[in-house]
Amino acid sequence: MMTLEEVRRQIDKIDAEIKQLFFKRMDVAHQVAEIKYEANETTIYRADREADMIRRLTEDVPSDLVAEYTALLRKVIEVSRKYQYGLMYNWNPDFFTPLAEGVSIRESDTRVKVRLTRTDSCNSMSSILSMIGDYGFNMEQMYLLEMNAEQQTVSFELIIRGNLNDTSMRKLMFQLSKEALAFQILESF
Repeated sequence: MMTLEEVRRQIDKIDAEIKQLFFKRMDVAHQVAEIKYEANETTIYRADREADMIRRLTEDVPSDLVAEYTALLRKVIEVSRKYQYGLMYNWNPDFFTPLAEGVSIRESDTRVKVRLTRTDSCNSMSSILSMIGDYGFNMEQMYLLEMNAEQQTVSFELIIRGNLNDTSMRKLMFQLSKEALAFQILESF
């Protein structure tokens, strides 16, 4: 039997391999973003493609690891989308401009209130919460506005701590707008 120290060294080696694979995946994600940007396509999130990908990649996973592997895949996909939307914003910061139309933005503001609608499906809102955290922000409040069983949608108002002058906040707003069925920045305060 191996010692704990030996097992940890194995984990460290595997983590280094994962790191290299991550870099390769981000290189390919960069290429996807470039191709889409050049084609004037700014939609990265495709729930149907992601669901098919997860279904295909989990087919041969042992049943006691399916949930964990699915969670890993979802996170890798979320990080990839964040990276691609960030690249697109860097290439054209004006993507943010129409989102903030009519919103007064002051340097002293510390909160952003948004309204969004998403498909009511597994992981739909948790991915939004994860996205907010991945950009380095905290959600202060979430209000459920409507659950529409007929359309299978859910609508929320969120208050996020941060300032709309922050580039990371603008990237977050851009990504939220692209991944929601409906999105509006209500106010900055």
